[in-house]
Amino acid sequence: MKVLLGRLAGFGSLPLLASLAPLLLLGVVSRASTLDQWAGLNIGQAIGSFATAVTMFGWQVVGPPIVALAPSDRRRRMTYAASWWLRLGVFAVVTPAAVALSVVTSPGGTGALAALMCVAAALSGMSMTWYAIGVGRARLITAFEVVPRMLALAVGAGLVAATGEPLWYPACIVAGIVVALSMFHRRYFSWTIPPWPGADALRSAARSSAPGAGVLMLAGVRSAAPVPAATVVHAPGSVVFLASADRLYRYSLFSVSALGDALQNWVLEQGTRGRRQRVALLLHGILGAGGALGLALLGPWTTGVLWGAHVASTPEFVRGYAAAFFFVSVGTPLVRNVLVPRARTGCVLVSDAAGLVCGAAAAFPLVATLGAPGIPWALAVAEGVSVIGYVSAVIAVRRVSDGG
Repeated sequence: MKVLLGRLAGFGSLPLLASLAPLLLLGVVSRASTLDQWAGLNIGQAIGSFATAVTMFGWQVVGPPIVALAPSDRRRRMTYAASWWLRLGVFAVVTPAAVALSVVTSPGGTGALAALMCVAAALSGMSMTWYAIGVGRARLITAFEVVPRMLALAVGAGLVAATGEPLWYPACIVAGIVVALSMFHRRYFSWTIPPWPGADALRSAARSSAPGAGVLMLAGVRSAAPVPAATVVHAPGSVVFLASADRLYRYSLFSVSALGDALQNWVLEQGTRGRRQRVALLLHGILGAGGALGLALLGPWTTGVLWGAHVASTPEFVRGYAAAFFFVSVGTPLVRNVLVPRARTGCVLVSDAAGLVCGAAAAFPLVATLGAPGIPWALAVAEGVSVIGYVSAVIAVRRVSDGG
């Protein structure tokens, strides 16, 4: 129990605190922004989140176990270097396209804001948190992720308050990420830029992370779709209302990832079965139910308190996100603690693809019936179908294991 509590504190509480800090600081930004600027900021964030998933290229999924099982410090260093160069190349390719889409779908006059927010979000794909999880050093996340992020957000919000210009917010995020990553490289590896690993190492890194990349990209598509999709539904204020609900949903999901990070190594120390698996499922179930209930009941009030009544969401926009939150939470331990460790990433890909197709198909009748609030419900359908796939895959895997 002491080990579990220590992991929850180290890998869960501090990263979660840093992730949730924007909930408060964004209130400054929203109150200094027009409705169009708030919509543009959220469109850039939403599309940038998909670019984040593509840039990360699966390393958040496959990286920690690769690093944890590396036979030497040199191998771990070279793994990080190959991952960094691979992700930098992906970032350079995907970000311009994501920026262009952000500009096209944002309200008139907010293209620059949406573009810069998209870059800031995409740059998060260069994060080193997966490496810190793999080496089991939570303090690295605190020193080079949590503290720099909170400082950058605070400075950005302060500059927005002082100047009334929301562009300062994403600009400071970009600067904070670049400075923090450079400091991590210098302090931990004694290099500013990782050494070039060679073409063979890059190809090996791409092969190792490709299955995880597929999982993250499909998740990124589901995550990024709602806000841009709302621009197609021409209901007055629909983009603003959905953008606020979507942002609250995104930040609430950090609690799921924080719990997953804290539990993953603790669970896998005992294998893919046993009491720890059941504890992880129970904790994620409790978080899913409690979080969904909190979003459904308090979401509209929370968006108004945090970001202002002029951009507050309404209950009909929040309910679909609440259902999606539950499915994401209960599905996380099945993927991270059972299917991926058993090399069943293909099952995850198939489940996610089925969820994406079903969610897209459900979007048409849901939007026709409910209008823009049908978009979050389509997301909930996608997440729910994915979970059904995960459960089916886990049952099949265990039947094979028992039969063997």
